[in-house]
Amino acid sequence: MGGKSSPPPPDYTGAAREQAQASVEQTNMQNYANRPTQNTPFGSQNWQTQAVTDPATGQQVTQWTQNTTLAPQSQRALDSQLSLQQGRSDLAQGFMGRVAGSYQQPFDWQNLPNRVDPSAPPELQRGLNTQGLQAIPQYDMSARNQIADSLMERMQPTQDRQMQGLSAQLSNQGFQVGSEAYNRAMSDLLNAQSKERFNALDMAGNEAQRMYNMGLGARQQGFQEALQGGQFANQTAGQAFGLGGQYADQMARMRQQGIAEQQLQRAMPLNEMNALLTGQQVGMPQMPQFNTAQRAETPQLLNAANMNYQAQLDQSNASNAAFGNLLGAGAQLGSAYMFSDARLKSRVKRIGTHPIGVGVYEYTIAGMPQTGVLAQEVQAVRPDLVKRHANGYMMVNYGALQ
Repeated sequence: MGGKSSPPPPDYTGAAREQAQASVEQTNMQNYANRPTQNTPFGSQNWQTQAVTDPATGQQVTQWTQNTTLAPQSQRALDSQLSLQQGRSDLAQGFMGRVAGSYQQPFDWQNLPNRVDPSAPPELQRGLNTQGLQAIPQYDMSARNQIADSLMERMQPTQDRQMQGLSAQLSNQGFQVGSEAYNRAMSDLLNAQSKERFNALDMAGNEAQRMYNMGLGARQQGFQEALQGGQFANQTAGQAFGLGGQYADQMARMRQQGIAEQQLQRAMPLNEMNALLTGQQVGMPQMPQFNTAQRAETPQLLNAANMNYQAQLDQSNASNAAFGNLLGAGAQLGSAYMFSDARLKSRVKRIGTHPIGVGVYEYTIAGMPQTGVLAQEVQAVRPDLVKRHANGYMMVNYGALQ
């Protein structure tokens, strides 16, 4: 038995796979713990499993199916609700023709109550008279353009005279028509005249806006006067005929009531259909809450393998250090003596025979490969070549052995 060599490294890949498999098993146990069968007065909920193939990975996995079963009374109530809901839906579908027919008819404005009763005395029929009011003014680009055209017509003769006067002046100064100086002077005049025309357009716009505001103000003033006159006439006539000045208000309320009744009549089929479609909805039983199981920690097999290997390696190093101390102790007895006890050797393999009649071996001692003899065999034929150390192991005098 010799010194210990370094232990073989652990199977890290196998440990990692075992740890992953343990994680899968922990997850499966957690899933199972978190899917209990629940029973309530309204029904129950349970789970079923089956083995299926994951199309993404091709691995076989567990598929969970949740089943909810209602109590017999709840199931009958559900069937009744579904039957009523189906009946309401069928009835509402039959209302589609009524709804379409109602809304296809145009709103009847002709048969609504008039604001003023034609059979009432003329004094009561007098309302708001808008015939004498000024027409609502229209402000558009045509009004501005008309004013702008008028300004342009008055400006054009002046601008023509300016062009003729500048042309004559340039000719008298010796500038020929078409020359650079002539064209530049005429261009400057045209630019100045263009600015005047743009200014005229701005003036025309401001003037058109002013005229529009004046017309609108006159229209508003006339409308207020007509309104006050109509209110005064209604109040005076109503008091004269015993209506307390409320005749116009009564006629207006009657007209509004007629409009509301016609709208209600048109919308009634649609409202009835919506009322049929809006019924009691089917409700599922609510299952009670429970404390879900937490995922258990998986065994750290990979760390355990690494720690075990490190412990074996430390033990081997300690053993080899002890064997080295033994060999060092043997060297103190003389350089010819070396430990050759069979108990210190491992991986012993015979490779030949020594002249004294003992075997020659390859072996490992103190973690190092060596070649030599076994002390026990040498002691049997040449005990004078063997000594026993104080620690109990035997040594061979290899100097004399050769």
